[in-house]
Amino acid sequence: MQKVRYLSLIVLLILILYLAATALFAWLFRVRSEQVQLTRTPAPTFTAVPALPATAVVILPTATPLPTATTLPSATPSPTLPPDTPTLAPPTPTPTPVGPQLAADSTVNVRSGPGTNYPVIAALPPNLTVPITGRNNEASWWQISGPDGATGWVAGSVVQATHTENVPVVVAPPPPATPTPEATPTPEKPQYQFEPTGWFNDTNYGLTRFLGNITDAAGNPVNGVYVQASCGGFSVISNPSGPVGGLNGEGAFWPPGFYDLTLATRPVPCKWILTVVATDDQRTVKATLSEPIEIEVTYDKSIVTANWRKNW
Repeated sequence: MQKVRYLSLIVLLILILYLAATALFAWLFRVRSEQVQLTRTPAPTFTAVPALPATAVVILPTATPLPTATTLPSATPSPTLPPDTPTLAPPTPTPTPVGPQLAADSTVNVRSGPGTNYPVIAALPPNLTVPITGRNNEASWWQISGPDGATGWVAGSVVQATHTENVPVVVAPPPPATPTPEATPTPEKPQYQFEPTGWFNDTNYGLTRFLGNITDAAGNPVNGVYVQASCGGFSVISNPSGPVGGLNGEGAFWPPGFYDLTLATRPVPCKWILTVVATDDQRTVKATLSEPIEIEVTYDKSIVTANWRKNW
């Protein structure tokens, strides 16, 4: 940089000298021209012309050639780097608006309308989120849309609902008609006052014997009941059940409701018919109070237990 400045001063100095020399040369040329210009005379005469003074010859200095400017080496241009491409930030995703929805912690009944008087039409599994499409006036029931597009209602007390500010009120379907309760049929009165509740025969102990217990519908023992045993044309009536005692005083110490009819000290094989009867003398049957049941007595099993229940 210092060298360039130096060269610039030299060039400026030479230019000033050149201009000064040019001006001086022009001035001298004009003066000489004025001295050598002859004056026209009207007629030639023989008058001696005075000698002209000697003209001084000015020798102009030879112009010093200007130094040739040294060409400076061109600076090697630095490689131009491409401008940095700015990194664009990814656009912020626009959040998808979340509509009203609900879910349940456990399986919940889905009904056809907003109330427990509507029938159950489906079940909402636990932790399944479904959209809410409507509500009742009190917002105590929500109308939902299932995966198949079908709608139903769930109680708000058993689900967790969110974003429900703008859920519209939906007109509920009319509740189902209350079924007329069917009249409880009056149980038919048993045909007989007494009915058998079970019987079985037991091992032969050298006896033909019928015994058992007679109770009412509540299981309480019933005393004073007679049981008849028949085989062919033979029949016999027991003493009254319980500690009542028969005509001969037997059975006075029996337990309540118990009866015992021993017929022989040996097995009497036969298909015996047992019936509860009414009698005044233990010989004549006034009325049959039960259906007759058939029990077979064999030589191996000749002791029969038969229990009865009094219906009224």
